Amino acid sequence: MWAGSSRSTPVADQPWITFAYPQREHEALQDAIEQAVLRTLRSGSYILGAEVETFEKTFCQLTHAPHTVAVSSGTDALVCALLGLGVGASHEVIVPAFGFVAAAEAVLRVGATPVFVDVEPATLGPDPATCDAARSHRTAAVIVMHLFGQAVDLEPVSTALPRTPVLEDAAQAIGTRLGDRQVGTLGTVGAFSFFPAKSLGAAGDAGAVTTADADLANRVRHARVHGAPRAYEWNGPGGNYRIDALQAALLTVKLGALEDRLARRRRMGQALADLLVSHGVTVFRGSPACSPTYAPFVLRTERRDEILRMLRDRHVDARVHYPRTLATANAFRAFCRPGTYPHAEQATRQLVSLPCSPELRDDELDRLLQAVDEVFRGL
Repeated sequence: MWAGSSRSTPVADQPWITFAYPQREHEALQDAIEQAVLRTLRSGSYILGAEVETFEKTFCQLTHAPHTVAVSSGTDALVCALLGLGVGASHEVIVPAFGFVAAAEAVLRVGATPVFVDVEPATLGPDPATCDAARSHRTAAVIVMHLFGQAVDLEPVSTALPRTPVLEDAAQAIGTRLGDRQVGTLGTVGAFSFFPAKSLGAAGDAGAVTTADADLANRVRHARVHGAPRAYEWNGPGGNYRIDALQAALLTVKLGALEDRLARRRRMGQALADLLVSHGVTVFRGSPACSPTYAPFVLRTERRDEILRMLRDRHVDARVHYPRTLATANAFRAFCRPGTYPHAEQATRQLVSLPCSPELRDDELDRLLQAVDEVFRGL
């Protein structure tokens, strides 16, 4: 681990340090992945089937969720979860104004109306006070996003919205725990993404829905195949949200290596946090009871643009997630109620994301730490 040594290679000659190295992960698991792919190809079963069932059972073991339904993407997981909850055209869904677009997009896709609320500044979860103010007789669910591998405590939101189903968007938080529980199993239903850059990534798009409610899980399974529990029985809304068997087979292999990869990500995140705190920098953390996975690592600063430039000058692929609130996007302006989102707007101006991939080599982690140290020493 880096201990403050000086730079020996000019920055211009060094490769960029970035967020994901899926090819390195695949190389480390190459034999097992190739065997799984060949087994699936030889089976002749490419949609749903045994490989998908095996993955769903294995994912249940990881998350301790009683039911997992694998689907075609993280966004489709949100759609299927909403359909499983019975959300439709007459309903409203409370959505935090800061985060990835998929949560609000999924609400529109099921015909409901997104109602945006401000976020709580410390965790970026929905602010309970604004949730209470946003509630109406049409409120059918609230979405909580666990951003950047951190966790939001659901209790304040559930207290503000009693008897309202909670849909956890856990797309960025596979392996993140709140106390001894995996996020995505804390609320009524959870949605996960296995986009290639995620901590558990497919070789393409894939996702999953988790729940403890057997009836809800069955409704999600029906939604996954055009709303049909059996062939030609279209009993409700749905679509083609099926996961490919090849993706499921690959994900099952990767699940076996996930805990080791998350442990390395946590060690790297802690090293970055310790360094930044020594410079007086605010590190984004979720709930105090959270065991984070730093996906990615995020800091807060009033000098965001300057820090981005200085890090990128050192070939660190620092980024901004997200530069605008969802409530200001053209796609959602027609659905917004009058109001402001000061904490969400503040987050769009202050957050900087840093790479924290477990595939970073030790020398690359040293370079990352050195670059961060140089930048904040120079401010």
